[in-house]
Amino acid sequence: MGVICVKGIQGSYISILNHIMKLFTHLCFLLILLCTPFNGRTQSTQEQLKQIHSSVIEKIDGRDFYIHTIKRGQTLYMISKAYGVDVNEIIRENPGVKEGIKADQKLRIPVAGQKNAVSPNSKSTSGKEKTGTGKENIAGSKENTGKADSVAVAELPCGQDISTKKPLYKVALMLPFFLAGVDQIDAVNPDPKIFETSKSFQFLPYYEGFRMALDSLEKQGMKIKLFVYDADKDTAKTRQLLRKPEMKSMDMIFCLLYQPNFQIVAAFAKKNRINLVNPISERSELIAGNPYVFKVQPPKTNQVEQLAEYMSGAFTGGEVLIIRNGHYGDHDAPDRLKKECQERNLRVQVVEGQEAAIARYSKDKPNYVVAFSDDQAYVLDLLRDMYKLRNEYNLTLIGLPDWSVMEGLENEYLVALKAHMMARSFIDYDNTAVKLFVRQYQEIYKSDPELLAFQGFDQACFFLTAMNTYGTNIGRCIGDFKLNTLLTRYHFIHNKENGFENRHWEIYKYENYKLVNVN
Repeated sequence: MGVICVKGIQGSYISILNHIMKLFTHLCFLLILLCTPFNGRTQSTQEQLKQIHSSVIEKIDGRDFYIHTIKRGQTLYMISKAYGVDVNEIIRENPGVKEGIKADQKLRIPVAGQKNAVSPNSKSTSGKEKTGTGKENIAGSKENTGKADSVAVAELPCGQDISTKKPLYKVALMLPFFLAGVDQIDAVNPDPKIFETSKSFQFLPYYEGFRMALDSLEKQGMKIKLFVYDADKDTAKTRQLLRKPEMKSMDMIFCLLYQPNFQIVAAFAKKNRINLVNPISERSELIAGNPYVFKVQPPKTNQVEQLAEYMSGAFTGGEVLIIRNGHYGDHDAPDRLKKECQERNLRVQVVEGQEAAIARYSKDKPNYVVAFSDDQAYVLDLLRDMYKLRNEYNLTLIGLPDWSVMEGLENEYLVALKAHMMARSFIDYDNTAVKLFVRQYQEIYKSDPELLAFQGFDQACFFLTAMNTYGTNIGRCIGDFKLNTLLTRYHFIHNKENGFENRHWEIYKYENYKLVNVN
């Protein structure tokens, strides 16, 4: 797509009109947020369930059963809610459904109010179990409080366990919109820097991308009721929001909040066993002791393992030289990378500073130089010095950990040194799906999508599709779930009693003045 430049007064006038149109569009969405929650379907859940309830009753072995014919798109959970019986009771009466259900299959469902008889295939006498603490617990629920008296039902493989699937999912989105200040924005004579200065616009792109994902998922048949909450820095306000009656019934919460506020929501999610997604924080401690938290951004400490894995397949016949920079905070990172490289049979050495690296350069073999530094001045000097030596040595430079966001790096140097970088996300604007998203975003919001908009779209698609696939108990299967997204892939790791952390980093290189994703 070309760039059209209009000069003079006419160009300035067009620029102002575009700015006002963009401001008006974003203000409209803020006002919608201020006034109404988003409900993905107007038809109530009760009405949907009533429509699938069968009126055919047959007496079998002295008991009355509804005979239900499964329609395409129905789930066991949906059917159980329509008849008011537990999923496990349906499974006991219809043992074949353990292998999955299909359209036109007939189920016998006990009529409510009858005394339950023990089915020949039953392992317990009711849909409820008594725990070791004397409390009743629904079989197949998220968490047991003690040892059950009855025989436990075998855990089904991911994708086959449909006990936590629902006909409609409730999702909360908590963002700091600062809506109280929206009415102070002058839409007639807008401040040219309003999108940078107004807090109300800071996280709005995430919501806009999120909404686009919901529209796409609903066209595919998923039913979602979205609750949007304005949660700013005020922790008292956050606690007040969590006291709303609908909050305990949420199936998933996306929470892009300040650290103290997030901890309050995390404690609430753990207590009520609600999946909680943290979209942008890099702190690994967020998942400590909370098995319901999903942290999307990968930690820096995980870079070395993935980089070593990539180099073992892409770099052959040379030596890896790891430059240790004394000013870099994670002083042990070079040694960790060396260990990972050695485990993959790569020739590798750690050297102290750039001069020591130059002394180790080989003129006969490729030199793969990994530099640990987050100091921009140091990185610029390193690039210039290596560029001068490019004709004497075969050099490939790998920059860590945050070179991708540094400004002032010369493209000519990066291309000549076949530079590789790692980033938490990578947008390939030549990708067909990315082009489609950008075009649709521009049509709806009259502006180009920022990184937050991509994140909102990707994360809503990934987590809500996973929940639609596995049910609300997604933690057991999230490590195996794969979905094509716009920014990155996700690889979630579960560590004992902690939550889930994404460990995937994108690796890209400079080639022919283009950025090419290589992993």
